[in-house]
Amino acid sequence: MDSHPGLPTSRDEQAERERILRSHQDYESSSYYRRIWKNNPASMFILRRRWDLIDEVLRDTPIDRSRARVLDLGAGAGEGCIEFSRLGFDPGRIVGLDLNGAYLRRGREAHPWMLLVEGSATRLPFPDGAFDLVFQSTMLSSMLDETLRARVLSETRRALAPGGIFMSYDMRYPNPANRYTRPLRLPSIRKAFPGWRIDARSVTAIPHLLRLVAPLSSTACHVLEAIPFLRSHLLMVARKA
Repeated sequence: MDSHPGLPTSRDEQAERERILRSHQDYESSSYYRRIWKNNPASMFILRRRWDLIDEVLRDTPIDRSRARVLDLGAGAGEGCIEFSRLGFDPGRIVGLDLNGAYLRRGREAHPWMLLVEGSATRLPFPDGAFDLVFQSTMLSSMLDETLRARVLSETRRALAPGGIFMSYDMRYPNPANRYTRPLRLPSIRKAFPGWRIDARSVTAIPHLLRLVAPLSSTACHVLEAIPFLRSHLLMVARKA
């Protein structure tokens, strides 16, 4: 299944892989991140709104959910795979890929049906045109090396079948509290997919604000989300000709 048989991993790729895995360890050992990412009103609001919007966007695409082959990049323990299954995609056609083997083992133990693959998005272990939908959520913003980001997007182009869709949910603003991330800008997506139809919308109110108001009022969360400059993320869709 390896698309790059015998090709050695570059020093830059190995260094970035090690940096990302260290960041995962830091997240898991941090009481701050455990507190803000656990099941609290703000994180639950963000999660549900994200997938409601993804569902809404996918309704405007020609993708056949019962037959589409889906790849979730940076799948972690498979939360995105579960959501795609909930949205009507065939679980047997959903593949999750992640660098972190520990996350993948958790996903397989909790959900034996999941097909979770350990590997790097910079060199996808799949043949050309293998998928109809490739999805990433805050994976690219965790890669600080722009050259490696571009390589991920190049691999995405290769792995998508004609008429396939790349969907990205990621930060558009920097997060001063998280040194492990860098925003993903629309121009970089346009550069990576020349000639493709690209649609983008700002979504998700700034999480720091949602954490203040979510325990008090879900209506206030929706009000914040309705203010364009307070939306911290971009939901982007690129369609292959």
